[in-house]
Amino acid sequence: MTGLSHVQLFVSDVGKSAEWYTAALGLELYASDLDIGYVALRHRGAHVVIVLTTRPGSEHGDSDLRATVKTTTASESLDHLAFAVTDGVALRAWADHLTKIGVDHPGVMIENDNPSLQLRDPDGVAIELVAPHPH
Repeated sequence: MTGLSHVQLFVSDVGKSAEWYTAALGLELYASDLDIGYVALRHRGAHVVIVLTTRPGSEHGDSDLRATVKTTTASESLDHLAFAVTDGVALRAWADHLTKIGVDHPGVMIENDNPSLQLRDPDGVAIELVAPHPH
């Protein structure tokens, strides 16, 4: 393997989720087809792509491909997504940014000896930003 290609999430509202990921995490539009309920967002610096697809059973979610996939809630299929940040200073800057745009979070905390910041997207998917252990 050469790296992570993308993470694909079923969401209830592609537009709302795309706005959240853009504002909260600084992702930008990479590709989209709103007629089928699909948006791909990327973070240039981290080379991370998150694909948001309309959850099966919602307005655009009944395509043949999605109809064959057994769906579960985020808590049943995914614990969380964790993104690395450079250091504790950067993590505190993220916390300030999230507070400024109204994204709820408990602030920077220590988890497994690493500073982290935990939040949830509009569908309840847990997102974590993690800094390396301070030396």
